[in-house]
Amino acid sequence: MKKIAYMIAALPLALFAKSASADISVSGSGSAAYTDANGNGSATYGGGVSFSMSTTTDGGVSITASSAISNDADSVGSGGAASGVTALTFGFANGSITIGGDVGTPDGVGKVGELVGYADDNQVAKTAVVGLTEDEGDGVSVSTSVGDMSLTAVYVYDGAGAGNVDGAANTASGASLSMALGGGTLTLATADEDVGGTNNTEVGVKYVMSAAGGTLSLGFTGTDGDTAGKEGEAISAAFSTSMGGATVAIGVTGHDANNKTSNQTDVTLSSPLGGGASIFAEYTNVSGDISAATATTDSTVIAIGTSVSF
Repeated sequence: MKKIAYMIAALPLALFAKSASADISVSGSGSAAYTDANGNGSATYGGGVSFSMSTTTDGGVSITASSAISNDADSVGSGGAASGVTALTFGFANGSITIGGDVGTPDGVGKVGELVGYADDNQVAKTAVVGLTEDEGDGVSVSTSVGDMSLTAVYVYDGAGAGNVDGAANTASGASLSMALGGGTLTLATADEDVGGTNNTEVGVKYVMSAAGGTLSLGFTGTDGDTAGKEGEAISAAFSTSMGGATVAIGVTGHDANNKTSNQTDVTLSSPLGGGASIFAEYTNVSGDISAATATTDSTVIAIGTSVSF
């Protein structure tokens, strides 16, 4: 019995004796929001706990991973989920390689004016929308830098997240390049998808610069391929600035796809309360070729709420 007791007492030391070479950090967040779509109100809650882990090999390669206990920040009710480590990132002197799940292509880069994160939940659908449908899954992402340029290449070998390396029905790939240009930052991106034999390509351009005491973002998105409803272009712009400690932003995006047009205008406001807490408000409106309003959706939606980081 004494031997068993000694073994049990020594077990924690055996498990964690080498933990000094690794770092583990824990962070949390929470949010609560109220949205209103033409009199129809709904409440959403979310947040979670995130665990980040890292270590460094004798050869100087850093290895990082993360896991979480979470509830979708704009979900209705409690749809909590726990995720283990699904991806590993290997960091080198001039870049990194990530392999695993939830690897995403650089799509949506040019949609800089779509700002809201809560108010669009009860918004009617836009008929004209450019973009891809398969943007993440199991795959590999490689990032590096050359001078002041940053380059990322991504290959999603299984969009269904089933780990099928060479025979998945849904795959995607893409690359992005960011560089300093004329006092701002220019980002160029391209992404391709193959969803069960349906192929589409997206090209995105974003330019971000300081202007009029704030930040001005300009973006373009173009989609071409087998899905007629997504073929076309989107022009987007956003401006954000600080007013009395609060951050205010306005964004506009115009879609022209398959001979149909739609426009979206977003306004957001966020004010810190200290201690990692803040209050926010969102407004969004869509017009043009859009779906009809229902008992729970409308073309104009507002949201107010609070969020906190622990």
